Order: sequence, then C-alpha cells, then structure tokens
Amino acid sequence: MSRKVNISVDNLPDTLRGQIHGVESAIDNESLALFTDNKDVRVSIENAAHGLRAYSNTFNHYDLWGRFVRSGHKKLPVEEAPKKTIVTRRISEKVDGILYDGEIKITPAVVSTRKDGEDVEYLVWPSDREEKVERALIRLASKGKIVKINFKSGIQYAVVFSMNELAQELKAVGQSMPYPQIKESLEALQGSKLSFKYSATDTRNSDIDDSFYESNMNFLSSLHFSGKKGQGGNVKCVACLNAFVHNMIDNLEYKGYYFNSAQELKRGLSRWMMLRLYHLWRYAAPGKTYHFRLLSIMEKYGSIYSTDEITENKLKALRRDMTTTMKDLIEKGAISEYNITNVKDDKTGNIIDYTYEMHPSDQFCDEILTLNKHNKRIEIQGGKRIVENAVLIDEDKIEEIVED
Repeated sequence: MSRKVNISVDNLPDTLRGQIHGVESAIDNESLALFTDNKDVRVSIENAAHGLRAYSNTFNHYDLWGRFVRSGHKKLPVEEAPKKTIVTRRISEKVDGILYDGEIKITPAVVSTRKDGEDVEYLVWPSDREEKVERALIRLASKGKIVKINFKSGIQYAVVFSMNELAQELKAVGQSMPYPQIKESLEALQGSKLSFKYSATDTRNSDIDDSFYESNMNFLSSLHFSGKKGQGGNVKCVACLNAFVHNMIDNLEYKGYYFNSAQELKRGLSRWMMLRLYHLWRYAAPGKTYHFRLLSIMEKYGSIYSTDEITENKLKALRRDMTTTMKDLIEKGAISEYNITNVKDDKTGNIIDYTYEMHPSDQFCDEILTLNKHNKRIEIQGGKRIVENAVLIDEDKIEEIVED
C-alpha cells in the first residue's frame, strides 16, 4: 500500500508556488485522512489470490451521471466541428433516498497536438479514455496522493503524482497508454466543461422542500506539470479537483469499491455497470435481486438519448450489448445469474423494452459487507453517523450497525 504523500510548497511546480500559502497532506487533514483510509477494506488470503484488493472511492450521484460521451464525435479538428458541440443528457438517479432530476451539459475541450511538425487544434469530448484516466486519478487520490492547497483565492484539493504513477495504475488493470495519450486525456479533463441543473428530492421525508442546484465547472479545476525535457514518466503533475468533488469529499458523499474488479473489465459498459453495482447495490445479499430497464440504463450510460427513436434493430443491438456485459459480470464473479422479462406495448403486443433481474454472487455479497462496514466506520469517525451508548467502536460493533 502506498504511503500518503507529504508535500511542501517548495516541491510544487513553479506555476503554483507564488499562488499559495500552504499545503496539507492526508496525514494532517481530517477530511483527506478519512478519504484515504482504506486499512479496513481487506479481503482475506482465502478469498483473494492477491491478498489486498485495490481500493478506491466513487462519488455518490456524480459518478452515476452520464458525464462521458459514448458515441458520436470524440476528437475532431476544430475546423471540422459540428454546429452543435455541447452534449446534453438527462439526469435521473435515486441515491440514499434522494432523487436527483435534471440535466447535464458537456462542452468539449480544445487540445493542441503536434502533427507533421505543426500544432493542430482538436475538439476533444471526454470519452471512455478520459473516464479510465479519471478513475485511475481518483484511485491515486484514494491511496493518499491527495493534498489540500491553500491558494490565495481559496482552498482546493489536488492529486499530486508522476506520469509514471498514473501510467502504472492504468497498466495494472490492462489499460496501458503512452504518456502523450495520458497527458492529452488529462488536458481534455481539465478543458472539458460540465453544466448541471437539477433538483434533489428527499423521497423519505415529504416535509423537506426540494433543493435546486445549478453549476458550471470543469472536470478538473486546473492542471500543472513540472520536470526536465525528455524526462517522460518522471514528470510531476498536480491535478486540482473541481469544487463539486471537493465538497463531496468534505461531506463524506463517497463510497468505497474495488478498483481492480471494476476497471479490469475490457468493455466500457461492463466497467460502468460494475461500478454502478458497487455504488447502488449496497444491500446485496443472498436472495436479494437488483432490477433495471434496458432503455433506461442505456440512457443513463449514454448510449442513447431520451429523444432517440428506438427501432426493433436498435433494441436488439442494445440487448446484445447488455448480454455481453451480463456475461462479463458473471465471469468477474459479481453476479451468479440474471433473468430477462419482455416489456410489450399494450396495443401492438410488440416488445418495446426489457426488464433485467440480477442475482448477486456470494463473493460480491462478501465484498459489499466488507465495504459497508468500512463506510459506516468512516461516517462514524467523520461525525456523519451518530451511535448512541457506544464508547468504543470496534469491529464487532460496526458489524452490528451494518446489519441493523
């Protein structure tokens, strides 16, 4: 397990030094100490050939939104830009009893690339490649490579790493990329913009008024590199997280998952579904199932839009994609089996959708129990969860809390 980074102003890039008053690492900062606390998410040698599973964090509703472009243009010369460059998606997710409903807009980044001896500007939409890099970046942060920087203009959380460290995280899950591609992905994340507009409704308490939110930001707030010419993987990087992610870290609005299990899957839909199961199926247990509609889940993923006409051939293609993903999840040990039910049009009798019912594997149930224990302990330590009549919170007490 990597040690938490201990960094000072002196070893930050020159572009940062004059802007900041100080730096705190996860060793010194309570919020970051909780975010990087993964000592209790151990899987025994009997249950895992590689001993400790790679642990990371996923942000509550933020990671469930369709923030990445799955189809259409992903990189284009600026002069070939379409008339509409902004991708608009619907938001509809219920997490921990809160229903998030609204829309998200994704604006591509402008990235300069050297081609035939000249700088060429491209529009880059954040796609599967950027999602892989973002997941690896948060994995590094969860391992302790995160700091609190006290800028003159305010406080930001930043991931501090080398290009080689990020490349190794990608390589560990079979997603190797050359350094130029990793750098371009980081630049695309920093340059791409997100626009949120949504309401949050507490479905468990009708007395609480709906909250409304509207924000504009980048995937990454800022990006800084330092090193020597020809240094390659030794180049140091500082990636400042956006304000939305910053607040979610402070408010403990994240959950743990096993990075390797999700990211080792080859297909984007399979990786996304695995992360979704870790995030939403927090009560997975023998006999309990998880349901979803095919068209709804594909819209959330970003394969289709609510305005798309779904022909019979398109529906068959979407089902084939999901069948492959179900097989991936079975092979990975997340689910033991699944069932499909046809959804028919009342008037024509034609199949217009499918309902999927998934059954968790014993392995996945054990993993969720371990992650839940860890999550409850973090919430208790962070003051988000109050346990009465408890002086000392040990492992047995945590297990009682989880089961309740």
